[in-house]
Amino acid sequence: MPFVKIKKGYKVNYIEKGKGQPLVFIHGYLGSTWLFEAQIEHFSKKGYRAIAIDHLGHGKSDKPESEEYNLQDLAQYLDEALEQIIGDEKIVLIGHSMGGMIAQTYATTPNLAKRLKGLVLMSTAPKLQNPGLDQYIKDIDAGTMKVIDPDSVKNILVNLCFHRSYKREHKDIVKEFIRLTLENEEFIGVKTMHAIVLNYDVVDKLKNINVPTLILTGVSDIFIPPQDSEKMNELIPNSKLVKLSPKIGHMIQFEATDDYHKALEDFLGTL
Repeated sequence: MPFVKIKKGYKVNYIEKGKGQPLVFIHGYLGSTWLFEAQIEHFSKKGYRAIAIDHLGHGKSDKPESEEYNLQDLAQYLDEALEQIIGDEKIVLIGHSMGGMIAQTYATTPNLAKRLKGLVLMSTAPKLQNPGLDQYIKDIDAGTMKVIDPDSVKNILVNLCFHRSYKREHKDIVKEFIRLTLENEEFIGVKTMHAIVLNYDVVDKLKNINVPTLILTGVSDIFIPPQDSEKMNELIPNSKLVKLSPKIGHMIQFEATDDYHKALEDFLGTL
């Protein structure tokens, strides 16, 4: 696995394959490059340089306890990693869930947005408004619940992320998702959850996104419901919304792989 060093000296892990227009896939909460391995294979064969990056604190990247892991910093560290990987080349940035929030932060920060050729927002929101997560934060802060805990991951995170029909039919994928999630550090889970629930809101900035944007959502997503994607579609000037159905939840790259790839290919063909 290759690493690059960002300005603070931290190592950031990434995977890549192929040549051509760079596509940069960034994962969500407690995720890693594993979540996009199929996309790296698929799009590298379609004439793209497909790249997936572990955010600082995630996957095989460094996990310094001194960092706050707010989304603005993660967007900055992403850009610093990209400087090392591809220089000043323009990218299509593809963010899932929390990665989509980092992508929106990136796209609404002028000195970062200049790198963008296109933007893809998957199963994400401009402001997270899930009342269940507010209570989750309170329980974590009160010490009555842990983030990196087998029961929490299996009974809360898995149920938020995967539609029940997918869970039944793909137990091996769900098992690997659980295993990799449990490899995360508790302080990372707590700090990033605070960042996305309490400290993230780009609603008023979305009108400033000036690159073509594809918005993708599963019609049965209970983690970040389709209404949030509809809101982004209303606010981002040059955007297109695609709803993936039926029975498609939060993990659209797993649950609707073929339709997801087609929607992304169609979008890339317009750039």
